[in-house]
Amino acid sequence: MLEHELTEDAAVQIALLNNRKLLGVYEELGIAQADVVQAGLLQNPVLSGSVRLGDRQGPLPTETLGITQDFLGLLTMPLRKKIANRKMDAAKARVGDAVLETARMARVAYVHAQSTEQMVAMRRTIADAAEASVELARAQHQAGNLNDLDLANQEGQYQAVRLELTRAETEAIEAREELNRVLGLWGRQIRWRISGRMAEIPAAEPPLDDLETVAIDQRLDLKAAKSESSALEKALTLAKDFRFLGGIEGGLTADRHGGEGGSWDFEPGGAIELPIFDQRQAVIARLEAEYRQSRFHVSEVAVDIRSEVRAVRARLTLNRDVVERYRTTLVPLNERIVTLAQEQYDAMLIGVFQLLQAKQNEINAYSSFIESVRAYWVARADLERAVGGRLPAAPASPGSPGSPGKPSKPSQAPQPSPPSPSSQPSHQHHHGAP
Repeated sequence: MLEHELTEDAAVQIALLNNRKLLGVYEELGIAQADVVQAGLLQNPVLSGSVRLGDRQGPLPTETLGITQDFLGLLTMPLRKKIANRKMDAAKARVGDAVLETARMARVAYVHAQSTEQMVAMRRTIADAAEASVELARAQHQAGNLNDLDLANQEGQYQAVRLELTRAETEAIEAREELNRVLGLWGRQIRWRISGRMAEIPAAEPPLDDLETVAIDQRLDLKAAKSESSALEKALTLAKDFRFLGGIEGGLTADRHGGEGGSWDFEPGGAIELPIFDQRQAVIARLEAEYRQSRFHVSEVAVDIRSEVRAVRARLTLNRDVVERYRTTLVPLNERIVTLAQEQYDAMLIGVFQLLQAKQNEINAYSSFIESVRAYWVARADLERAVGGRLPAAPASPGSPGSPGKPSKPSQAPQPSPPSPSSQPSHQHHHGAP
């Protein structure tokens, strides 16, 4: 999967197979399975023996062999197996919940890495154009067609653009390493390639009204809490049902008198613990408190899930509105402002500083547009995590230069090419989609 261009789904698959923390969580299943097996086993019998040695005038040696078995474990085995199975269910739910959390982390890290690479590509394009523009400005300054102030403005703007490119590259490196950590990659594995464009946001959202109910039904952390509470309930029942029965042992003793060739006498026996001082009061009180605590925890998780779903659902809706506002209003408006400013600059009605500011505002609007698209996809991943499963698929909007998922870059450098005072107005700004 790493030999090809890394996709979001491939990133999730790699994380589920290779994330070291998740691999450790998987081992909880083996631990819980071992507890289930142990709950179905009886205690081993205890074999004992002794030899009573006689002296020269005394009786012959006596040999004694005994075997005992605790039978209380046989009586409690059904409940112990139920407790272990409930704990196994809780372990399965915890592992499943960890899988969903790792998938969310992989999706968020992927979108972050993708958006930062898109930002770097945009900043690099602008920086290259700015470099060409400032070189032209220097040549015009040497020819006497550009004053010192306009040249200083353009050189300052160029340095600011280079600084923004450096910051974008730094953020891209950090985002890439964040994804490497989530995927558990190192060495040559970190040479993966990723698409430089974020996916289009869907044309419409799936129905979001009943997500709280869906989350209560699907969330695995809630199922884990319920299973753990059920295990405590059964452990409490076991302690109460057998509070007056301690250890119950049965066995057989064999005695041989007269040394070798002597006869064996067999004597069955048993022992039972008398619950005079300890009637498991402390154990029962502890289990009762732990059970009540678990019920409060289940209620807390359910309340938190509902609140989380409402909050992330609102964030998703608001982020979608922000994307639409940038796509339909702010980005086109800044695009038009740059066009008008270029026309007035070519007609010598405004100075270079005003044109530079208009272009900077266009770049800032486009950068915020990319950030808003990233915020939308992060909110969507968080909502899927809050619900406990993938949201229903929604149709994607048709691809176009103005679609929210595939914005085009500002096609013009942030610095203009100032006209010569003796020449015709220079219309060098070829305007395109933001």
